[in-house]
Amino acid sequence: MNLQCILAVLLIFACLIPASEATDYYSAENIRRFAEYLYQEGDYLRSVKEYNRYILVSQQGADEALYKIGLCYRHIGDTQKAVDFFQRLTKEYPQSDLKFSANYQIGYSYHLSERYKESIKYIGQVLKETEKENERQKLEILLVLNYLNQRQWRSADKLLNSKSEKPEDKAIEHIMLDLRDRSREGITLKRKNRLLACLMSIILPGSGKVYCNQYGNGIFSFAVVSTTGFLAFNGFHKNGVHSVNGWIFGSLCTVFYAGNIYGSGISALAYNRQAETDILMRLPSPPDD
Repeated sequence: MNLQCILAVLLIFACLIPASEATDYYSAENIRRFAEYLYQEGDYLRSVKEYNRYILVSQQGADEALYKIGLCYRHIGDTQKAVDFFQRLTKEYPQSDLKFSANYQIGYSYHLSERYKESIKYIGQVLKETEKENERQKLEILLVLNYLNQRQWRSADKLLNSKSEKPEDKAIEHIMLDLRDRSREGITLKRKNRLLACLMSIILPGSGKVYCNQYGNGIFSFAVVSTTGFLAFNGFHKNGVHSVNGWIFGSLCTVFYAGNIYGSGISALAYNRQAETDILMRLPSPPDD
C-alpha cells in the first residue's frame, strides 16, 4: 500500500469519528480536572489560574474552587491571599459545606504567619458559632498552639485541662496529649534566674555564665577580668597613682567586669529562651482539616 492509500484510509477514519467524541479541553469540567491535577502535583500557581478560569465559566462548585485557591496560596506561603479567598468563600457562600473548613483555614493561616493574636481572636469568634464537637476540638488545638508559640504555657494548659470529653478521633486525641505534655514542660521548665546570674558574676567574674551553662565564656570572662585586674594592681603597686599601666589596665578591668555582669544577665535570658524554643520545636502540627 503506497503513501497515498494510507493517507486516504486515515482521512476516512477521521471523518467517521463522531464530533461528540472529541475532547473539549475548554469545558468547565475539564478545566476543573486540570486544576485539581496541578494541585495534586504541587503546581499551585498554575492551579490557581485554572481554578479562576473554572469560576469564570461555571458557578457550580465555585465555593470548592475558592477553597482550593486559598489552599494553594497557603501552601506557597502567601497567607494573606489565602485568608482573602477563604473569607470570600464564607461571605459569598454562607451556606456552603466548606464554611467551617474555610474559617478553620483562616485561623490556621494567621497562625502560620505568626499573627497569633489575630488567630486567637478569629478562632474565638468561630467557636461561638460552632456546635460540632470534633470541629470545636480542631479549633481548640489551634488556640493552644497560638498560646504556646507566645510562651503562654499556663493559658494553654488551662484550656487543655478544661476539656473533659475524650476526642473520638484518635489523631486529635494524640495531638492534644502531645500539646498537654509540651505545655507542662513549659510550666515546669527550670529557668535560670537573671538576678542570680548577675550576683554570682559580681562575686566571682564568669561564674554567672557558668551557671547558665556557658562554661567557655565563663572561664574566658574570669581570665580577662583577673588578668587585667592583676596588671592594674601591679602597675599601681610599682608606680602609685601615676602609673600609666595601672590606669590603662584598671580601666579595661572595669569595662570587662561590668560587661561580665551584664553578659551574665543576658546569658540567663538566652538560656531560658533557647530552652523554651526547644520545647516549641517539638510541637505537633495541627489538623490540616
